[in-house]
Amino acid sequence: MKMGFSRRDITPDFPVPLAGYLVSRVSRGVHDRLYARALAFDGREASGPVVLLQLDLLNLDSICMNRIHEGIAAFGLRKDQLLVCAIHTHSGFGGIFDPGKGINRELEPLLGAPDPRLADLVVRESLSAVEEALAERVETMVRIRRGVLEGLGTNRHDPDLPCDKSLLLIEFCRMDYKKILLYSTGCHPTVLNGENLLLSADFAGAVAGKLEKSGPDPSPPAEFSLSGKPGGDVSGRPDGYDLVIFINGAAGDMSTRFTRNESSFAECGRYADLILGAIEGLKKGVFLPLERVTLRYHTAGLCRATIQDEKNAEERLKESRQTLETLRQKEASPKEIRRAESFVEGAQINLLTSRHAKGHAGLNSETGCTGGEEIPVETGILRINASVIVCVPFELFSTLALMLKREKQADVFGYANVLRGYLADRESYDNMEYEALSSEFRRGEGERYIELVTALL
Repeated sequence: MKMGFSRRDITPDFPVPLAGYLVSRVSRGVHDRLYARALAFDGREASGPVVLLQLDLLNLDSICMNRIHEGIAAFGLRKDQLLVCAIHTHSGFGGIFDPGKGINRELEPLLGAPDPRLADLVVRESLSAVEEALAERVETMVRIRRGVLEGLGTNRHDPDLPCDKSLLLIEFCRMDYKKILLYSTGCHPTVLNGENLLLSADFAGAVAGKLEKSGPDPSPPAEFSLSGKPGGDVSGRPDGYDLVIFINGAAGDMSTRFTRNESSFAECGRYADLILGAIEGLKKGVFLPLERVTLRYHTAGLCRATIQDEKNAEERLKESRQTLETLRQKEASPKEIRRAESFVEGAQINLLTSRHAKGHAGLNSETGCTGGEEIPVETGILRINASVIVCVPFELFSTLALMLKREKQADVFGYANVLRGYLADRESYDNMEYEALSSEFRRGEGERYIELVTALL
């Protein structure tokens, strides 16, 4: 099969709202450039080409996504031929979302006040990346490896809890000697905290800075076979890859909270070295012909959670703050304090939701959704040769991803297309953690979603 690639700069050249934390922030500069990166694969079936677009952003909303879908029609693509994955950096720009109605009015500190210039920039450069990738497709070989990445992410409430530390490595080597690296692991890119005011892709930006080439290299890599047959190890080129793509995985309950030494760009570099070491350890084995890339979308309904009334939500937030203050005065353990902080964060989101949304009640006789109506969610099933990747529109808990991996040996791409927020496990609801309290889905829907996806596979 043939594959094309492209990288387009989406870094604004003016101060912009930063997204990711519940505090208003405006950028004061750029530490590392932000990009839209695209891969375009030939389609060997009637469905046609498949395009993967990665964005160095927090996430996308439906308005921005719809504009991209409208634009790709000019290239002869349907929306079901495109997969968009944001890396979820909390040091990228916001302002591309429309918070004009509903709870989003109260989430401007998290999403950034809307700026049409930023939305235009994202859409324009995303479409240019897709067009360029489609235009220069070349025969390609592929090598897929899997391993474990220690030292980056752990469960962000308790580092001793089981979590998904898997690392997926996909290397593409084209017959014109261009090399592309796609790697995926699940972890919140929040090494840089809310005090950072420089645009950055966080640890993923540091990895790209170390591995991604700035210019072309016409010389062929060693031991690469032009015959179309399996080649040797082409990993030795000293100047890196022509494109490096990070796809975040099941990061809903994963972060660097218990592994980072500080919040700094130097720490991002340390994590980058750790990731590079793990990548090098997986670069073994032969490259095989790229023979199959398909993308199929499936829609399923999940039950919406009951939205608490404003008075009760205010009381919950008040109580959670009092509990946190008491624990701090008692000098409780870091784990206890962190759990209490998480409850405050969840209660804050819960209050914002209750202020700008009506409660839902009743029973849907077809789905059994009590406490609210059914929310349609779209899941992509991406296949690259024999590998199966489930592309989810959530901040999926790694505990749920582990269930899927044990049952079907499928990998997970998170933050796909239009983000629907957290999809947490039952234990998170029982512990009243931030992710569960801020989720729009009912307790138990995470486990049910995994059952639905498992049936698809």
